[in-house]
Amino acid sequence: MKVFCLRMVLVLSLIFVSAAGAAGSAEIPREIPPGDLKIEQWAGQAFTFLALTADKQAGGYEIFTADRAAQGFQGDRSARIPYSEYVGKQVTVTETVPFAVGYNQQEYMVNMTVNDTGEKLTGRTMRGQLEGLVLTADLNSARQQFLGKTVYSKSRELSGLQDTGGDSMRMPVAVTIGSPMSVVDVYAGNQSQEPILLVVLVNGRKAVLPIAYSWTNRPVESWTQTPPWQEALFMEDPRISLGGSADLWNEIQAGNIKEGMTKEQVRLSWGKPFQTEANDSTWYYGSKKLNFRGNLLDSIETFANDSAALSVH
Repeated sequence: MKVFCLRMVLVLSLIFVSAAGAAGSAEIPREIPPGDLKIEQWAGQAFTFLALTADKQAGGYEIFTADRAAQGFQGDRSARIPYSEYVGKQVTVTETVPFAVGYNQQEYMVNMTVNDTGEKLTGRTMRGQLEGLVLTADLNSARQQFLGKTVYSKSRELSGLQDTGGDSMRMPVAVTIGSPMSVVDVYAGNQSQEPILLVVLVNGRKAVLPIAYSWTNRPVESWTQTPPWQEALFMEDPRISLGGSADLWNEIQAGNIKEGMTKEQVRLSWGKPFQTEANDSTWYYGSKKLNFRGNLLDSIETFANDSAALSVH
């Protein structure tokens, strides 16, 4: 703990010296980020504070003003910036400073400036992510891409949104996988993994669909070649693009799988596999082993975790 605190003090010293030298010459944020941004590429980018969940609002954001950062990083919760004063505000990152946290691992101190006041703030990534913020360009891009469009669900249930005199009450809304939904609003959400909320109209009711627009501010080990929002929705009717009979889609909605399904249809029914092998031709779900021939499900095997022989269906 002593060694960690000493490292933190050294890192903070570097940040404050750098911030002092950069005073009066703040960088202009780029409107469109160059794809998915790793933390070392954040300098010059604008971020927006998320609306924290009700149980976290009293604790504020785990981000600190420059003069109280040392106390905050030593665990003083009173040093956190208050929720009510920063929710929805934008900051521009001025510098990211890496520091070692273990064998061949590092995190970052993130130095930023509040856009409308010039106030200096400092945060620290945990597991490669800075909580409480969304890349502003992602929020703008999501509005441009989805607002007013029809998207198609990959879920069986969404959180409902019912306006009640200025307040909002959440309740579940049942949806059909592949059903069309109209996007009527887009705004910053309340958690960093999926920091953007699409407000969708489905079966005459409003619901919220959380997404991440890019892999920015997500742990690098979770990145894939496809945008993360594709985990939540289709842009085209999957009953046309993926094919399949009405009976097959009823099976998907019921959470069933059968031989002949495509990988995407299996994924829609059962979600991501817990493990894959043999160049993605074998998928595991609990006690089930799925064998694919090319893109099609060839066989389903059931096995007991203790050592029983596999049985093929």
